[in-house]
Amino acid sequence: MKELQQLTKDQLYTRLKNHSESFYSTVSSTLDFTFFEDHSLEEEDLSEFIEMLDEETAEKVKAASLDSNNDDGTPTIILAENEEPNTLDLTTEDGEGYKIILSEQDIDLSEDLFVEDYVVLIVIGNIQAKNIIVNGCLYCSGNISCNILFGASGNDNETYSNGNITSSLIAENGHYTVAEGSIHSTYLISLHNVIEGKTGRFIENISLDGSHEAEFLHPELIDENGYFDEESFLNFISNHAVDTVFK
Repeated sequence: MKELQQLTKDQLYTRLKNHSESFYSTVSSTLDFTFFEDHSLEEEDLSEFIEMLDEETAEKVKAASLDSNNDDGTPTIILAENEEPNTLDLTTEDGEGYKIILSEQDIDLSEDLFVEDYVVLIVIGNIQAKNIIVNGCLYCSGNISCNILFGASGNDNETYSNGNITSSLIAENGHYTVAEGSIHSTYLISLHNVIEGKTGRFIENISLDGSHEAEFLHPELIDENGYFDEESFLNFISNHAVDTVFK
């Protein structure tokens, strides 16, 4: 994506609020909790805690506290636009930290959209792509349409649509996925979190909602211990039709 300018948190929130109060409320509450609220110990509480420690340990705790205060972990916020006609891989460089990317236009790709775990993508508009792979966070003010929507983030992140989600396969492996509208998909795989359509979840064919993945999924997607293998799944869907994911 082409970077247009860097935004402050207030500028980002103003743009979201001008578009939709409800969308702003959903996104800002998550960002505030994840990035912008101070979860460190209050100074008085920290002092009382240090007094209970031996001298050597107390000095280590003080040093760690200073390091934490000097590195607030605030993400870079970028206004961007999509110039790629086919695929879009949103990643960060080593040591770059978290990045929040705001797009104020539809994203329409003939191939894949990939959002890595250090990226929060916020789209004011609709998203359409061949496959959408989300390890970070994805917030869409409109509808999401794709062949495969897959989220995997160790239960830390989420994919959110303020409209509807339409896919051939919607799947998660430790990732919260929610549509304010409905979810329409031919197949569903939900292993460790929730896939929620607030006005309805309509799965036409097979729905794997829970464990026992080895009983339902293609053997190539199962590791030696009988569990879903994420890397194998991503390789498999790039070379096979959706309906071959299941036995």
